[in-house]
Amino acid sequence: VEELLRSIEHTLGYDNVSEALLVGVGQLGRALMTYEGFEQLGLRILAGFDCDPAVAGTEVGGKPVLPMEKFCDFCRRTQVHLGILAVPGETAQQVCDLMVGCGILAIWNFAPVHLTVPAHILVEDENMALSLALLSQNLKRQMEQGDLF
Repeated sequence: VEELLRSIEHTLGYDNVSEALLVGVGQLGRALMTYEGFEQLGLRILAGFDCDPAVAGTEVGGKPVLPMEKFCDFCRRTQVHLGILAVPGETAQQVCDLMVGCGILAIWNFAPVHLTVPAHILVEDENMALSLALLSQNLKRQMEQGDLF
């Protein structure tokens, strides 16, 4: 019975961990949607979503950009559980709540804010400003110690 259930869940896409949906198709979102390295790792961004009518209805990297109103239906139809959040900090929590409500179980967060999520939701924060600051500090330290030249 367990094997049959796993087979049915697989067929219905409930174990889908290799496809993602991206919300926020600005400059960063576009860069993520066109980055070919994800596919080499077996990950695929199926579509982007944006609230800007000028952006929704377009394509980026051959992938559709849809209006936010279609997000929940798309999640349910495709059984995607991985979301990428590339929206401004002031709207990040609201979009996060929508993602969770639509069935997203893991969020890769590029917004510069801490997200509050239920305990079963996975969040990976990507703080590029902090990464650059750390890199800069490490470079400064190595230059002061003479380790680079």
